[in-house]
Amino acid sequence: MNKTPLTLIQKDTKTYKFDIKRNGVPTDISGWTVYFTVKSSYEDLDANAIITKDYTFPSNESSEAGIGYLALTSDETDVGIGNFVYDMKFIDTSYRETFLLGKINIIPSARLS
Repeated sequence: MNKTPLTLIQKDTKTYKFDIKRNGVPTDISGWTVYFTVKSSYEDLDANAIITKDYTFPSNESSEAGIGYLALTSDETDVGIGNFVYDMKFIDTSYRETFLLGKINIIPSARLS
């Protein structure tokens, strides 16, 4: 698991790319679902999350090579500004892993329209 601080600009589209490896070897993530959650505190209920996004990876060359993408739309990032916590986890039928977590700073854009 990696602890990585993130910055997200309010109302921007954003795509996160990640490479999943086990023991240095790429892991096929085809059909796996990634869950991205942003909250004020890790103890907050999921129902009170600021941002939630679930995405199932397709069966393609990137997924087979352990490369995944999580895209957020401007509607999904149209949230309040501030400092929050987040995590990303994979869940499939036999495996569950939080692979990324940390603090996320959501900042306003200099251009408002």
